[in-house]
Amino acid sequence: MAISKMMAHYLEVKEKYKDCIIFYRLGDFYEMFFEDAELMSKELDLTLTGRDCGLEKRAPMCGIPVKAVDIYIAKALELGYKLAICEQLTEPKPGQIVERDVIRVITPGTVMESEILDQNKNNFLASLYASKNGYGLSWCDISTGEMYATEFDKDASYDKINDILTMISPAEIICNSEAKLLENSFNMLERKSLPKFTCYFDASFEKARATEQLKKQFVCVSLKPFDLDDKTSSVCACGGLVAYLLDTQKRSLSHINGVKYISYSNNMHLDYVTRKNLEITSNSRDGGTYGTVLWYLNKTSTSMGTRLLRKFVEEPLQDIKEIKLRQDGVEELYKNIIKRESIIELLSQIKDLERLCGRISYNSLKPCDCNSIQKSLKVLPQIKELLKTTNSKVLNYIHQNIGEHFDVCELLNSAIVADAPTNTKDGGFIKQGYNEELDELRLASTEGRNWITQLQNQEIAETNIKGLKIKYNHIFGYYIEVPNSQKELIPFRYQRKQTLANCERYVTTELLEIEQKILGSEERALKLEQKLFVELREKLLEYLPSLKTTASFVAYLDVLTSLATVAVKNNLVKPKMVDKSEALQITDGRHPIVEVLSKDGFVPNDTLLDKQDNRTMIITGPNMAGKSTYMRQVAVITLMAHIGSFVPAKSAQIPITDRIFTRIGATDDLAYGQSTFMVEMTEVANILRNATPDSLILLDEIGRGTSTFDGLSIAWAVMDYISQNLVSKTLFSTHYHELTELEGNLKGVKNYRISVREFDGSIIFLRKIVRGGANRSFGIEVAKLAGLPQNVISRAKEILKSLEQADVNNKVLAESEKSNTQSVASKRNEREVINILQDVSIDKMTPFEAMSLIHDLKEKLKD
Repeated sequence: MAISKMMAHYLEVKEKYKDCIIFYRLGDFYEMFFEDAELMSKELDLTLTGRDCGLEKRAPMCGIPVKAVDIYIAKALELGYKLAICEQLTEPKPGQIVERDVIRVITPGTVMESEILDQNKNNFLASLYASKNGYGLSWCDISTGEMYATEFDKDASYDKINDILTMISPAEIICNSEAKLLENSFNMLERKSLPKFTCYFDASFEKARATEQLKKQFVCVSLKPFDLDDKTSSVCACGGLVAYLLDTQKRSLSHINGVKYISYSNNMHLDYVTRKNLEITSNSRDGGTYGTVLWYLNKTSTSMGTRLLRKFVEEPLQDIKEIKLRQDGVEELYKNIIKRESIIELLSQIKDLERLCGRISYNSLKPCDCNSIQKSLKVLPQIKELLKTTNSKVLNYIHQNIGEHFDVCELLNSAIVADAPTNTKDGGFIKQGYNEELDELRLASTEGRNWITQLQNQEIAETNIKGLKIKYNHIFGYYIEVPNSQKELIPFRYQRKQTLANCERYVTTELLEIEQKILGSEERALKLEQKLFVELREKLLEYLPSLKTTASFVAYLDVLTSLATVAVKNNLVKPKMVDKSEALQITDGRHPIVEVLSKDGFVPNDTLLDKQDNRTMIITGPNMAGKSTYMRQVAVITLMAHIGSFVPAKSAQIPITDRIFTRIGATDDLAYGQSTFMVEMTEVANILRNATPDSLILLDEIGRGTSTFDGLSIAWAVMDYISQNLVSKTLFSTHYHELTELEGNLKGVKNYRISVREFDGSIIFLRKIVRGGANRSFGIEVAKLAGLPQNVISRAKEILKSLEQADVNNKVLAESEKSNTQSVASKRNEREVINILQDVSIDKMTPFEAMSLIHDLKEKLKD
């Protein structure tokens, strides 16, 4: 048996796109056949049927309605499949084969459908290029036209590439064959935090070919304007990315008209562990944004603003001038409530211009999108008017770069009806008066019957043939019918059409013209509407660069307005940004998220970290007292300051910080052979390898995953290394009270503790950071608060008392060889009391704080 022509064509298409699921258009359905059908019927829960195709057995088949295709595309992409859309290119006609071809390949990184995309997050496609000389990385959001690149030399660690890939969180990663060999070196791939690499043609990554590809795409003669002229690895990565996009999307993609090179030396570097521990853009519970730094700062009015704010949070600045520019913009909006609220009201009327621009270029623009563009552009003159009188350089810069686009508004207003549909299939979206021919066709469609009646009356009056009728049939169309009894009155202009027994049928030039207008007018009107819409989109392409610029600066204004709104709502202050050599000083600092979510009032605390006598804080105190919250608070305030935001404090001076490192929490990774202690040590090793004197380090409970003496020794050695080799600003919380001995032995180390008070056999957390080390951990009291049975608590107290009497593990490590342990402890406490008194600013203390300090010092000397 011979295979059918349609199925033969399907098999040809499948051969070309072996790695894709073929969505093959047949009328109102996309059908899948053979292996694709069997696989998708299970994955997408579709009914598996069959189709006669000329073979001995029926071809397995399943299908989805064209109207519901986006739902199934989203499901298939989420499962990791690539889809080739094989569309009908000609109208079905009897006896003719419908022409079909693949018009697009949809992959996780090339989604354009608004129903599938997360409007508040970029959907990046990344390209990694590896060679013996180094690595190039490029990433692009096809829905907005944004494209970025960076590169690393051959000595760069995989951790750096891993951190950036984790930061941009691409939906898809393509690479050359050499980069594919490195896939297993990236730990986030192993943990499925990143998608697996897809190897693309090496030829597309070759420098010469990549360079020409980029010049053609960006319509330029040199890559120097994009800072790529001397960056071979970046060029190769970008070239491969553009080639892949053109190959899969099969269209020009003119909105991708440039690339921004990013040098991460200009940004604060945040590794994966820090992002996770500080919950910057995703929380530790379900991976959502609730309770994150991004969530706290997000009061944006547009999707564009939300995406840009995410970028700000993920890429804190290192350039103090640029930080201050942002701060000044936030400050002006913070102080001017009328301007701020007016801008917010106008911004809320603006749709996602960035992605609307992408649809113009991508040829996926819908009539209703034109209304969204028009409504968005209408408010721009009002925004510009509000920004006309501004003292901030950044707001003035935004004012200059937001266009008014009157010509685009006028074009869209004249062309598209107010309630335009979501597609062009059924017509009715071009406005009356935009095109004379279309108006006539529509008129013919709706008023054709009236025209015929009017013509009939006119002919009767002119010819005096009372029995004259204008009729219609499918064979002859419209005709004038005259009874034989009156045919002598027929004028010469009548043309005989047909002779019947009792009448004659005629046509006239005017009747033929009316017939031509009426017959097929709806079909011709629809085709003309669709043609006019294509022409309209072509006109919009001319305005695309200026529209994209406007969209980006509207997003920038939205972010600054959001930061100002958050500052007003949460009583934030403008931090003073200083050189990296200056001290980090925070007065009455607060953890922004905990403060907002806490039902109880938040207790603020001060922080002083410099490069001299106060570069390390050793923080002791019981669990649940707030040590981790305090450390995170300092890190988040530092982070917020570096993006240009105001911060939760009474006052703050923040030095430029190159990196924030965190080692917080107890987690294991047994699926990959790492215990809690191994994870802890791996993270500490990363910090010790990469921290600099300009870094901020947060260490929580180092060494707790092993025996007491091992853990204490490791913690002591880590602090010794940081103090002598890294001299970084460090917050170190611990239950090893022996480490308080480091004050006085290591330069820059100061002891602090979280205040607690014992009351009626229990403890009260005061949440206040005070000078001096804690003398005990109150572990049993915390266990009691947690609900352990009373007999367990009582027994624990008995065991603790016996251990203390036996002097188990009560010796200070540094004085372990001395016989008089009590004397050593006494001297240590006396020295600490003296240090505390030297550091205390009596003028700034309240009477209650002074009394509390005296009580604490008395207890310390008593111990």
